[in-house]
Amino acid sequence: MTMKFGQNLLAVAALIASTATPSAYAQDAERGVSGTGTLAPGSCLGFAQEFVSTNTQTTGTSTSSTGFVVMPNTVVNGGGSGGDIDLYTVTFSGQASATGGGYWEIQAQVNINGTGYINMNPNEPNTFHSGNAAQTHTMTWCREFAASSASFRIFWRKVGG
Repeated sequence: MTMKFGQNLLAVAALIASTATPSAYAQDAERGVSGTGTLAPGSCLGFAQEFVSTNTQTTGTSTSSTGFVVMPNTVVNGGGSGGDIDLYTVTFSGQASATGGGYWEIQAQVNINGTGYINMNPNEPNTFHSGNAAQTHTMTWCREFAASSASFRIFWRKVGG
Protein backbone atom coordinates (compact mmCIF):
# COMPACT_ATOMS: atom_id res chain seq x y z
CA MET A 1 0.00 0.00 0.00
CA THR A 2 2.17 2.80 -1.20
CA MET A 3 1.62 6.12 -2.84
CA LYS A 4 4.49 7.83 -4.58
CA PHE A 5 4.34 11.48 -5.36
CA GLY A 6 5.59 12.81 -8.65
CA GLN A 7 6.33 16.25 -10.00
CA ASN A 8 3.64 18.27 -8.21
CA LEU A 9 2.75 16.91 -4.81
CA LEU A 10 0.69 19.95 -3.96
CA ALA A 11 0.39 23.14 -5.91
CA VAL A 12 -1.42 26.11 -4.43
CA ALA A 13 -2.31 29.04 -6.61
CA ALA A 14 -3.88 32.24 -5.33
CA LEU A 15 -5.89 33.71 -8.12
CA ILE A 16 -7.31 37.20 -8.30
CA ALA A 17 -9.89 38.70 -10.61
CA SER A 18 -8.52 40.78 -13.44
CA THR A 19 -9.03 44.54 -13.60
CA ALA A 20 -12.66 44.09 -14.68
CA THR A 21 -15.36 45.24 -12.27
CA PRO A 22 -16.51 42.67 -9.71
CA SER A 23 -19.91 42.28 -11.42
CA ALA A 24 -18.17 40.72 -14.43
CA TYR A 25 -18.05 37.35 -12.71
CA ALA A 26 -20.88 35.02 -11.77
CA GLN A 27 -18.96 34.10 -8.63
CA ASP A 28 -20.15 37.46 -7.33
CA ALA A 29 -23.58 35.92 -6.77
CA GLU A 30 -21.99 33.74 -4.08
CA ARG A 31 -20.58 36.89 -2.47
CA GLY A 32 -23.93 38.70 -2.62
CA VAL A 33 -22.93 41.03 -5.47
CA SER A 34 -25.41 41.37 -8.31
CA GLY A 35 -24.26 41.52 -11.90
CA THR A 36 -24.16 39.68 -15.17
CA GLY A 37 -21.37 37.16 -15.05
CA THR A 38 -20.27 34.64 -17.61
CA LEU A 39 -19.08 31.89 -15.29
CA ALA A 40 -21.03 29.40 -13.20
CA PRO A 41 -21.04 30.00 -9.43
CA GLY A 42 -18.30 28.01 -7.76
CA SER A 43 -16.30 27.80 -10.97
CA CYS A 44 -12.51 27.59 -10.70
CA LEU A 45 -12.15 29.53 -13.96
CA GLY A 46 -11.89 33.16 -14.88
CA PHE A 47 -9.22 34.61 -12.62
CA ALA A 48 -5.68 35.81 -13.34
CA GLN A 49 -2.86 33.85 -11.71
CA GLU A 50 -1.22 35.76 -8.89
CA PHE A 51 0.93 33.28 -6.96
CA VAL A 52 1.99 29.63 -7.21
CA SER A 53 3.58 27.50 -4.50
CA THR A 54 4.59 23.88 -5.07
CA ASN A 55 5.84 21.03 -2.96
CA THR A 56 7.44 17.94 -4.50
CA GLN A 57 8.16 14.60 -2.88
CA THR A 58 9.56 11.55 -4.66
CA THR A 59 9.56 9.06 -1.79
CA GLY A 60 6.65 6.74 -1.10
CA THR A 61 4.29 6.94 1.84
CA SER A 62 1.36 4.83 2.93
CA THR A 63 -1.50 4.72 5.39
CA SER A 64 -3.75 2.05 6.76
CA SER A 65 -5.80 4.59 8.72
CA THR A 66 -9.54 4.28 8.17
CA GLY A 67 -10.03 7.78 9.60
CA PHE A 68 -8.76 10.84 7.76
CA VAL A 69 -5.19 11.88 8.61
CA VAL A 70 -2.89 14.55 7.19
CA MET A 71 -0.83 13.20 4.30
CA PRO A 72 2.87 13.70 5.13
CA ASN A 73 4.60 16.72 3.56
CA THR A 74 1.43 18.28 2.12
CA VAL A 75 1.03 21.37 4.30
CA VAL A 76 1.71 24.41 2.10
CA ASN A 77 1.51 28.12 2.99
CA GLY A 78 -0.64 29.98 0.47
CA GLY A 79 -0.23 33.47 1.89
CA GLY A 80 -2.84 36.19 2.16
CA SER A 81 -5.27 37.48 -0.43
CA GLY A 82 -4.12 41.09 -0.26
CA GLY A 83 -7.31 42.51 1.24
CA ASP A 84 -9.74 41.36 -1.44
CA ILE A 85 -11.40 38.05 -2.31
CA ASP A 86 -9.20 35.66 -4.26
CA LEU A 87 -9.84 32.23 -5.69
CA TYR A 88 -7.40 29.65 -4.33
CA THR A 89 -6.88 26.35 -6.11
CA VAL A 90 -5.10 23.26 -4.84
CA THR A 91 -3.90 20.58 -7.26
CA PHE A 92 -2.61 17.25 -6.03
CA SER A 93 -0.85 14.74 -8.31
CA GLY A 94 0.55 11.40 -7.31
CA GLN A 95 1.26 7.85 -8.37
CA ALA A 96 -0.59 5.22 -6.35
CA SER A 97 -0.61 1.43 -6.34
CA ALA A 98 -1.16 -1.67 -4.22
CA THR A 99 -4.38 -0.75 -2.43
CA GLY A 100 -4.95 -4.41 -1.49
CA GLY A 101 -8.50 -4.41 -2.80
CA GLY A 102 -9.51 -1.10 -1.25
CA TYR A 103 -9.06 2.52 -2.28
CA TRP A 104 -7.73 5.84 -1.05
CA GLU A 105 -9.92 8.89 -0.51
CA ILE A 106 -8.41 12.37 -0.36
CA GLN A 107 -9.64 15.87 0.42
CA ALA A 108 -7.94 19.27 0.22
CA GLN A 109 -8.42 21.55 3.21
CA VAL A 110 -7.62 25.19 3.95
CA ASN A 111 -6.90 27.04 7.19
CA ILE A 112 -7.99 30.67 6.78
CA ASN A 113 -6.44 33.15 9.23
CA GLY A 114 -5.54 30.38 11.69
CA THR A 115 -9.17 29.46 12.44
CA GLY A 116 -8.81 25.71 11.75
CA TYR A 117 -8.98 23.60 8.62
CA ILE A 118 -12.12 23.33 6.49
CA ASN A 119 -12.77 21.39 3.27
CA MET A 120 -12.29 22.99 -0.12
CA ASN A 121 -14.70 22.49 -3.04
CA PRO A 122 -15.68 19.85 -3.95
CA ASN A 123 -16.57 19.65 -0.30
CA GLU A 124 -16.52 15.87 0.09
CA PRO A 125 -13.68 13.34 -0.11
CA ASN A 126 -13.02 11.80 -3.51
CA THR A 127 -11.63 8.41 -4.46
CA PHE A 128 -8.07 9.04 -5.57
CA HIS A 129 -7.06 5.48 -6.49
CA SER A 130 -8.38 1.94 -6.32
CA GLY A 131 -6.77 -1.32 -7.39
CA ASN A 132 -3.23 -2.64 -7.30
CA ALA A 133 -1.87 -1.36 -10.63
CA ALA A 134 0.34 1.74 -10.42
CA GLN A 135 -1.44 4.77 -11.87
CA THR A 136 -0.96 8.52 -11.70
CA HIS A 137 -3.95 10.68 -10.83
CA THR A 138 -4.53 14.40 -10.31
CA MET A 139 -7.26 16.22 -8.39
CA THR A 140 -8.06 19.93 -8.08
CA TRP A 141 -10.07 21.84 -5.47
CA CYS A 142 -10.91 25.55 -5.17
CA ARG A 143 -12.39 28.07 -2.75
CA GLU A 144 -12.89 31.85 -2.77
CA PHE A 145 -12.06 33.86 0.33
CA ALA A 146 -10.32 36.94 1.71
CA ALA A 147 -7.56 36.23 4.21
CA SER A 148 -4.47 37.66 5.85
CA SER A 149 -3.02 34.13 5.87
CA ALA A 150 -3.94 30.72 4.47
CA SER A 151 -2.39 27.28 4.58
CA PHE A 152 -3.45 24.13 2.75
CA ARG A 153 -3.12 20.40 3.30
CA ILE A 154 -4.26 17.06 1.92
CA PHE A 155 -6.26 14.70 4.16
CA TRP A 156 -6.44 11.01 3.22
CA ARG A 157 -7.61 7.61 4.39
CA LYS A 158 -7.67 3.97 3.34
CA VAL A 159 -11.05 2.38 2.70
CA GLY A 160 -11.34 -1.41 2.56
CA GLY A 161 -8.75 -3.91 1.32
